[in-house]
Amino acid sequence: MIFKGSNLSEDCELLLKELERLDFYRGTERRSGQFKGAKCKKGGGSMLYGTTWKGYLKYDENGEKVYRTKAPEKGLYLTKCRDLYPELNDIFIEFTKKYIPEFKWTQVQLNKNFQSPPHFDAANIGESYILGLGDYTKGRLFMEVESSFTDEPMIRKENIKNRLFCFNGSKYKHWTEDYEGNRYSVVFFNNNKMKKISET
Repeated sequence: MIFKGSNLSEDCELLLKELERLDFYRGTERRSGQFKGAKCKKGGGSMLYGTTWKGYLKYDENGEKVYRTKAPEKGLYLTKCRDLYPELNDIFIEFTKKYIPEFKWTQVQLNKNFQSPPHFDAANIGESYILGLGDYTKGRLFMEVESSFTDEPMIRKENIKNRLFCFNGSKYKHWTEDYEGNRYSVVFFNNNKMKKISET
């Protein structure tokens, strides 16, 4: 148990220390498609944490398939990030039980100095919780929302630094504001396919 549970700002600093020791990389799903234009500073990245239904990882130098580690859950596999940092699973569970106990998540997106372009979270289902960490300035979450005054969408700007913010990324286009400093973000969410698997 590492969190105090009485002060979110203090616990965000503790969570930040855990993330600062990680070697970030840019996951496969973040190198193509709608994330191809993302800005990523040297040493940054965007990693998927949790379990996945995708067993195949890559080919080795001999052309043989390399498979992911099997997860405790039947038919699932560990993402590369969870395989590298298994201790984070208990840390994320502890943190979310303290601050968003009603929210059940299947995966976590971990970002370091990764500036997302406008996009929808096409594979997500329902709401997500995002949290910003680090010594950065600006770097707000920008999101297109309907306006009651005009047919044009409005841009909602949310400061997520040391603050959990709930939003539906599959419904609303969103992106990261320009920022200075080191910016980490943690997104707890439910993947559509993972949700279906967990319900069978």
